[in-house]
Amino acid sequence: MNTGRGTGPGGHRARMRRRIRTAGAHSLADYELLEVLLFAAVPRRDTKPQAKALVAGFGSLEAVLDASPAALRAAGLGPRGVAVLGCPAQVARRLAHPDLRGQVIFADMAAVLAYCDRLPAHDPDGWRLFHLDSVRHVLADEAVGTAPPADMCRAVLSRALELHAVSLVAVRDMGQQRPPDGGSAADLRFARMLHTHARLLGLVMHDCVVRGGGTCVSMRAMLPE
Repeated sequence: MNTGRGTGPGGHRARMRRRIRTAGAHSLADYELLEVLLFAAVPRRDTKPQAKALVAGFGSLEAVLDASPAALRAAGLGPRGVAVLGCPAQVARRLAHPDLRGQVIFADMAAVLAYCDRLPAHDPDGWRLFHLDSVRHVLADEAVGTAPPADMCRAVLSRALELHAVSLVAVRDMGQQRPPDGGSAADLRFARMLHTHARLLGLVMHDCVVRGGGTCVSMRAMLPE
């Protein structure tokens, strides 16, 4: 009697996993690799149609994995899928630059800016937050996209507590655009809010820096004592 255990999404997933074990992940087509990644985001549905549609829509597996969260959402991917597909590209970047994390010490802001020079470009309207331990080792560097200052502060400080960070540095890189003297009103509002709330949690806010067009604006002197 056929129990149906070999059919449906569950049976297909078992066959895919068995194929990886026996033939290796390199035996999978691009859409199949994407399909397997989506297993974690879509627990009880066939992910093959969505994987094929994503590869066709973006043009390649590489383009899908390098797509922004907004682009993935526009392509019909849900929050869990966006989170899952955001990981492989980050893993690849960290493998390509294993010495950029964990062993770096930010002795001063010159070291911070030199570190930033070695990183890929990111959203010029967003911030990069560096979470540091007690001897200023980099625990994590993470991009924070544009959002109301209160929301950004909440996300940054929640992450700092998760990492058991001791201090923070924030940098916004505007590329070729020159930042206004003293920083914009929005930048200064974010810097002051982050500094004030970090101090309430026992965290040190070393500096908020905006740079671009060959200039660098530190807001440290404008932060409350």
